[in-house]
Amino acid sequence: MKEKIKELCQQIEKEKNVKILFAIENGSRAWRMDSKDSDYDVRFVFVRDVKEYIQINQPGDVIEASFDENGNKCAAEGAIVDMVGFDIFKYARMLTSSNPTTIEWLTSDIVYYGEQNKVFKEFAIKNFSKISLYFHYKSMGRNNYLKYLKSGNLVTYKKYLYAYRGLINAKWVVHKGTVPPIKFVDAIKGMESIIPENIMNKLNEIIKLKAEGKEKDIIQNIVSMDNYFEEFLKNDDEAPKEKTYATFNELNDEIRRIILK
Repeated sequence: MKEKIKELCQQIEKEKNVKILFAIENGSRAWRMDSKDSDYDVRFVFVRDVKEYIQINQPGDVIEASFDENGNKCAAEGAIVDMVGFDIFKYARMLTSSNPTTIEWLTSDIVYYGEQNKVFKEFAIKNFSKISLYFHYKSMGRNNYLKYLKSGNLVTYKKYLYAYRGLINAKWVVHKGTVPPIKFVDAIKGMESIIPENIMNKLNEIIKLKAEGKEKDIIQNIVSMDNYFEEFLKNDDEAPKEKTYATFNELNDEIRRIILK
């Protein structure tokens, strides 16, 4: 499939008249939470010809495309390959606000096409805002918790993993002070001394059940995990307080180098 995705990237380049700088996996496969039927969440950064940036009507800064298992275009619903790309300027603006998704694009270890930009990656790792990253991940966890677990409808082990990824990553930012690992299992292991033992045991149990293909089994809500998550949502005492300030000179220089070369 990696070779097929590479071909799809080249196809998009020709159709949209862009250059894809890099394309990576940024879904359950990157987090190592995928199932047998998981799709491919391909995310990429692209750049246009310099002339297209200095005209009145500029092209859109987002490219979206969906494909079936044979590489044919199809509707987004039910697609095997879901591709979303950001123009380099849109991507850089989101990166400077410590958007966790754009940082994960640089830390994903599944690269389909091109090469992740070293200047952007170094900037993200050195200058990310702990406050922004913490609340981004907390919001992500809250949304998944309310949508998939609080409702009590069709609760599954997989939905617990998606909700708890937000919680674990938020706490990682607080207690480790670094960007969380892209692999969720690594993040869980790193929080063993922080998360209560009974919650850790449940998470590890769910990881094991997932490996056995039971992540989509319909289950009853796990009361202890729900209660711990509710407490997490209510309390922001541990949230980072210090603000960070970064200049964007290196990003601007790198963007100019890429576009003008």
